[in-house]
Amino acid sequence: TSPATGTSPAMATATASSPTSAATSTPRLAPGSLISINATTACCTMFYIRHDDGDDRVVITEITQGSSALAKADSTWLVQTGLADSACISFESANDPGQYLRHQNFELYLESNDGTAQFAQDATFCPRPGNSGKGYSFQSVNYPNQYIRHFDYVVYIASDGGSNAWDNNLSVWPEDTSWLVTQPWG
Repeated sequence: TSPATGTSPAMATATASSPTSAATSTPRLAPGSLISINATTACCTMFYIRHDDGDDRVVITEITQGSSALAKADSTWLVQTGLADSACISFESANDPGQYLRHQNFELYLESNDGTAQFAQDATFCPRPGNSGKGYSFQSVNYPNQYIRHFDYVVYIASDGGSNAWDNNLSVWPEDTSWLVTQPWG
């Protein structure tokens, strides 16, 4: 699919409800904003993108009011100006400063910014209107036909059809690549 055009990430607002209160204002994707990123697929509406302190993999995990403080902190992200493209954004861990969501071999990891051009490209995503019509889809800046997607509770960048397992199951691809931006859990 061709990427949809959207408004500037600094001007875009989310259409999500807050994890803490539906009455709380929705966060913006402006640099400096703290957010959490909520899956929209029917199976996983209580699941958020989270890094695991046990390793550097990025997954989706159910987060609720009763979740541990660490789980809530691990699912909270600081929006930064895109490391490779200032019109896009990068996601820095709120509780592990200097570490960013980065794809490598199509899987997302939490890694320290090593200052290379490759890292900057791998850690930059352009917000687009959600592929399912809800929220946002986050397009990879260096693989523009691929978007952040959850598949089997692991987070990847994925295309709409392709040779990898996470590129398939096209019936849920639009939902799996669409995310609601919410108030931060941590």
